[in-house]
Amino acid sequence: MKNFIIIGAISMALFSCGNSEKEDNTEALTYQGRIVLNDTTAVYFNASIDGDQLTIFNGVHESIEVQLEGEDTLRGTFPVFASDLWLIKTDTGYYGSYYRTDAKDYTLPLTLLPGNHNPGQTTDVPATQYYILRDYGNGTTRPALLQLGIKDNKVVGTIATSTGDLRFLTGERVVDEGGYTLMGFDGRFINNVEFVTIGDSVFGNVWSGKTGYYSFKGIADDNATLEDPEEMSKLRDDYTHIEWHLPGLNGDTVHFDSRTITKPTILAIQGSWCPNCMDEGRVLDMYYREFDGAIDVYGLSYEYSGTLEKATAAVQKMERDIGTSFPMVIATFDPKQDRNAVLPLEQIRSYPTSIMLDHEGNVVKIHTGFYGPSTKEYDAYVKETREELEALVAKANG
Repeated sequence: MKNFIIIGAISMALFSCGNSEKEDNTEALTYQGRIVLNDTTAVYFNASIDGDQLTIFNGVHESIEVQLEGEDTLRGTFPVFASDLWLIKTDTGYYGSYYRTDAKDYTLPLTLLPGNHNPGQTTDVPATQYYILRDYGNGTTRPALLQLGIKDNKVVGTIATSTGDLRFLTGERVVDEGGYTLMGFDGRFINNVEFVTIGDSVFGNVWSGKTGYYSFKGIADDNATLEDPEEMSKLRDDYTHIEWHLPGLNGDTVHFDSRTITKPTILAIQGSWCPNCMDEGRVLDMYYREFDGAIDVYGLSYEYSGTLEKATAAVQKMERDIGTSFPMVIATFDPKQDRNAVLPLEQIRSYPTSIMLDHEGNVVKIHTGFYGPSTKEYDAYVKETREELEALVAKANG
């Protein structure tokens, strides 16, 4: 049974739903979605069905479109990720499951019932950032940042770690309990964050996916930071250059040698299973298009599927659904492969990680992790990286 550290659990019954009545005997197209994480925790979201297309709204930030097949029993595959759903149509709504096709026995109950999930409106949050310690119950704590804001009169936020973030979370203030709740579902990340504030202190719990859980406590601190992402990953002592021969997505082999490049280049360590990699990939593709041939970008995908064929299909799906245009290769496709053998890093500490080189093949910086658009660091990163690339391009053309 879950309990708040200071105050009792925030009841899910506090969420308000829209009118579930059907008008004019026609089927409602708007639904309240619910994914059950365990016997006491669920994540709610809004959804709509228009013909054979299901649209899932991840709070006030983004929408995910899933193409449905079937009539009374519907099946669909989420974009980008190895995630599917099936739903059985009844007189009262849709009942079924969300499941991941890249994990064994990973199935969660999912329902779509007529109505709306309407988190309460607010125009204030207690603080914009808390420095927190995550406690996984084994005596070890890890730092993170709970970041909060307001969007469309809703509480929004995320939890940023040293290597990434929980992406978009939307919720509300639960006035009677003195706490807040944030939720997010993007097809891969499924998160429920509940917390209370007492003065400058915060106490809370996070449930993620099928089994993930930790409690946290912390204090308001707008100036708190975590590890410097440009100091976390190091080149090996025997580093001389970067060179690899890796399978491309078209059955070819792509050869890269930093000693022969003639333009600034970014090597992006990624995975088709990694939501933070998706956010970084969109930004890198923006640079790739903006600089229009003046820079190169390569995505090196580290996959778990077990065969090159499955890994290639997964990365092709990611490339297609995100709409990226820079070339991608398969760095590894089986967990048994040595992931640290492809690039001359001491170790891969995070997915994603990007390596920036100048036009002569020198490593300019290594950026570990990625703070996406749900974090306060995102805009500054986009601006600073663009300026760095502009300077490198000017140097290459000088």
